[in-house]
Amino acid sequence: MQRLFVGVAIVSSLVILSGCASGDSSKQEPVAVEPPVRVVPVSQELNAVACPEGDLRGAGLAGDYDHALDYAVNQIAVQIQSSVTSTSRMQVKSETSAAGEEHITSSYDRESQVSVQLRNRQDVHVAETIAREGVVGVVACMHRNDAAKPFRNDYQSARDALVSSVAILSMTTHPLEKSGNYEKMTAAYAKYRESAQILQSLGFNENSTEIEEKYAKAIADYIDYKSRYKVYIDGAYESDEGRILFEQISGSVKLQSVPDSCDVGVVLELEISAPNCKEGGLGISCTEVVALNGKSCSGESYFTLGGTLKGVGRMSEAEAKEKLLSNVPRNDFVADWKKEIERWFLK
Repeated sequence: MQRLFVGVAIVSSLVILSGCASGDSSKQEPVAVEPPVRVVPVSQELNAVACPEGDLRGAGLAGDYDHALDYAVNQIAVQIQSSVTSTSRMQVKSETSAAGEEHITSSYDRESQVSVQLRNRQDVHVAETIAREGVVGVVACMHRNDAAKPFRNDYQSARDALVSSVAILSMTTHPLEKSGNYEKMTAAYAKYRESAQILQSLGFNENSTEIEEKYAKAIADYIDYKSRYKVYIDGAYESDEGRILFEQISGSVKLQSVPDSCDVGVVLELEISAPNCKEGGLGISCTEVVALNGKSCSGESYFTLGGTLKGVGRMSEAEAKEKLLSNVPRNDFVADWKKEIERWFLK
């Protein structure tokens, strides 16, 4: 009886153990899942690449290395402002008061345009290149001293040219040459300022006080010169021919009679020969030879223009002379004279 109880207990224990084992085998082991790999964009990696302190930095993204490098170099070029095209022009206005006094005012307009160009590209060095999945990124660096190399020579050349043009303008007395040299001086100043601004953008400041003062004085002297400059007529109204001729060639600008002493300007003197009248198949023909001389207030000759007036009268010499006067505006040389005189009214 006792053996039977022990046997039952052992069997029961085996059944219990068997059930436990059976339950454990039915459970699945968990599968480990790896987290997704985070891909950093190429552009973000480029942002983390720095150039040495003080260097100019450019970054570019493209489908290939060459284009990516081009974009990076262009970024550096924009920072340098490597090509600045600038023009300056002076607007001069002349107003005459009721008392007959002329007042000259002037103003300046300046226009600038920046274009991308890097002349010493060979001094750019690549700091980092990243290529992944069809995208290439480049970070390029350039030392400021290297960037300034081509512009230091530009600056010195422009400064020398400006100094020379200021000196030439001050020594010029011929009105047309003085006007032309003034334009050359303002153009030289524009180039000088461009080169100075480029160096300033790179952190290099040149001492420009002296040259700026000389340029400002040259501008003031020229404005003063223009305020005193006049176009005069001498003896124009002594004859009807002279009066009509000057009315035609002066246009809308009123010419002034030459004073006892003029300062700066052009004096127009008209020479008219005595009438040469003779009979012909169509009647009586009268001709006069005319010459217009332009000279300085001190007597220096600037130009001489010639022409011939002609009139034909059927009945008398007086009629021929009347025709001569009425035909003055129709002479071809009058238009040429007018064109020449307009050149001497300085803009």
